[in-house]
Amino acid sequence: MNEDTKKALERKFGDRTQETNIDLIIASHELIMQGFAVYLLSQGTNVPYEGSRGHLDATNDVRELTDMFLKYGANSNIGISLKDTGLVVLDIDRHSTNGFQSLIHSGHTLNLDDLVWERTPRSGAHIFFKIPDGVKADELKHDLMAGVELLTDKVTISPSVKLVDGTEAEYKHFGGNISECSVMPDWLVKMASNVATGGNKQTKRVPKYSMNQRLEMILNGFQKGERNNQVMSFSGWLLSIRDINPNLVYALVQKINFESDEPLPDKEVNTIFRSAYNRQKKRASKGGR
Repeated sequence: MNEDTKKALERKFGDRTQETNIDLIIASHELIMQGFAVYLLSQGTNVPYEGSRGHLDATNDVRELTDMFLKYGANSNIGISLKDTGLVVLDIDRHSTNGFQSLIHSGHTLNLDDLVWERTPRSGAHIFFKIPDGVKADELKHDLMAGVELLTDKVTISPSVKLVDGTEAEYKHFGGNISECSVMPDWLVKMASNVATGGNKQTKRVPKYSMNQRLEMILNGFQKGERNNQVMSFSGWLLSIRDINPNLVYALVQKINFESDEPLPDKEVNTIFRSAYNRQKKRASKGGR
């Protein structure tokens, strides 16, 4: 954005508030230039303005977005719609559960220096990836493991702010334009969708673990480097059985974890099991198993 345009925006919004954040407006216009549809959120939050529809109001028209800023205020937080962009965001939490630690336990690490990402206000990360050819966004799983989620619909981005313990903390962007992000690595595609990659053209969902592998979990415990994935997969497998008692499944998962060489903390097992239970409950409500 050139200096004349920036000065014009400053003049237009300068009398709206004493602390106008012109960087938010400039950033939102630059995102539109990259091809993204932008929407506004209440200042300091991830909550849509009352009467708005959040990401459903996302627009790639600069004039429409300018009208939104005039209506809601120039200090609004901004987000982008991920729908039809061919992008997803790996959301790694570091607040209630340490998603970075979950990834390490599962045998995966990320070199943030090579990626397009943003540090979130609570020191987590939003990592942007392009979806590979042959993979559909609406077939990707959202809850991957404790503290790790895949976003496919919307995301709040820099330079938005959020109130953390009464203090404003910023989203901070690293690694270049979002539109220039890397393609999802194979291990992430597998984790999110269980589809074959590389030369294998198979696209049908397949179980992450075989029946023999699940029986081995019962006998030998969950394996280091796969513990989070195995707890999720094992829990989901049993919970998918009609009329099974979730409390019995939970007790068995706890017993297997306890007898593992390196058991996960109870809190982490609880989080993963709850995620598996909620996912299966959602599938059952849609008539699936």
